[in-house]
Amino acid sequence: LSGFRSYSSLKLECDTRPVVITGKNGAGKTNILEAVSFLSPGRGLRRAPYDKVGLAGGSGAWTVFAKMQGALGDVKIGTGLQQTSFGVETTRKVHINGAQVKTSDELLGHSRILWLTPSMDGLLQVQPVTEEDFWTVLYLLLTLVAITTGV
Repeated sequence: LSGFRSYSSLKLECDTRPVVITGKNGAGKTNILEAVSFLSPGRGLRRAPYDKVGLAGGSGAWTVFAKMQGALGDVKIGTGLQQTSFGVETTRKVHINGAQVKTSDELLGHSRILWLTPSMDGLLQVQPVTEEDFWTVLYLLLTLVAITTGV
């Protein structure tokens, strides 16, 4: 990450194992998730305007870059708002293996991210919810995802 939300820069190296991000409130955990969401098609996890995700007090330019094993093999994905001699662009640019693509939809061949959050359509907000209910529903949903996607 570069110039993204609360991060002037951040480099994470991950392998194929699941990643758990922990920290105090306001530490930037959701900012990392939002950055990852820009590696797939769409407007991002928070659906924030692109000119609002830059580092506070920064130029407004930001970058998210990843080298990963995608659905079509090894891929390098970069996206963000670029600084030019005229100022910061307002249109998000997406690059795949160094080449600019027309839309973020072209990421579909490389990166598909499924978000499951408690606030999604009240899916996990049935009252009263016990911790056991939460884990049962989560297990069933992940099983359904595995069956339908083959993951």
